Amino acid sequence: MERKTPMPTKVRLRRARTDIRRDLLESALVEFGAKGFDGASTRAIALRVQAHQPQINYHFESKTALWMAAVDHLFGLLREAFDGVLPAALTGVDVSALAAAFAEGIRRFVAFAAEHPELNQIMVHEGTAETDRLKWMTETHVKPFFDGIRPAWQVLRKAGIAAPIDNEILYYVLIGAASLPYVNAPEVRLLTGRDPNSPNWIRAHADGLVAILLPGLAAG
Repeated sequence: MERKTPMPTKVRLRRARTDIRRDLLESALVEFGAKGFDGASTRAIALRVQAHQPQINYHFESKTALWMAAVDHLFGLLREAFDGVLPAALTGVDVSALAAAFAEGIRRFVAFAAEHPELNQIMVHEGTAETDRLKWMTETHVKPFFDGIRPAWQVLRKAGIAAPIDNEILYYVLIGAASLPYVNAPEVRLLTGRDPNSPNWIRAHADGLVAILLPGLAAG
């Protein structure tokens, strides 16, 4: 007796829709990172993952909504990468352990920047004009990250482990130094003959940044 092929269940259909939505978000990050909000095309975003433009309209009510969802997705990945690295409370914290944790955070951020160069690309595109998108991204995602690392940095500076860099300036030193080789990966290959996405480069880059920002760590 011939067996009939079972019809897809609702669970499978929902999973497929979730996969398409995630694919569109990741495609949007690449397009928005490379071309900025105004230059990015929803048609190109769909084509990149072999989807149709109406599927974008189904999942996102507008190009702005797609951009916001993509940025939410990206910073969600960043939070996952940093989960549990720094202690929630710094009162009575062991400074050596905090320094080791901060160094691990730097290494994780370099690895994240290598995997997601669109993080820096989008921030640079949006940071050039005070738009509603920039205000939303800053308040929702950037400021919590900014505020999250400052208290630990203050403790490490006071202990003589961290470099004497102002708290606010540290943020830009860290973001720029960690991200630039991966945003400018073609230049790195031409200039050095090396692949900045190789594990050896990423490890050496992270170690170098730790040595610059936490000179007292090695001394301890």
